[in-house]
Amino acid sequence: MNMPPKSAPLSGENEAPGATGVARQAAEFAAAFGRLIQEERKRQGLRQDELAMVSGTGKRFIVDLEAGKSTCQLGRSLHVANVLGLRIEDVLKDAQARRANTSETPDIPDSDEEDPHGPSSGLL
Repeated sequence: MNMPPKSAPLSGENEAPGATGVARQAAEFAAAFGRLIQEERKRQGLRQDELAMVSGTGKRFIVDLEAGKSTCQLGRSLHVANVLGLRIEDVLKDAQARRANTSETPDIPDSDEEDPHGPSSGLL
């Protein structure tokens, strides 16, 4: 059996230790999107292989998408959502609702804010 290299995240892992705020948010969104796809697929009584067939994707893609793998292609992911009858507005509302239910708000610095750990002078 081929095992991924130790440095590669496993299928269920969405972020590496020390991930930036943006990477963390992307991983959280991918996980929430995957859960939404899975919930809707199950609500409709479809198996993963059946959803793959009706959406023109492979079962591996559906497995990865539902697992929240953040490297799944956006266009294909949205196509699967559309096949299930989910609109992008629904997906975004669900993600916002899930984020509102968490007490932790990520701290994302402004782009013009200096890095407190880096040099204070610019490269100009």
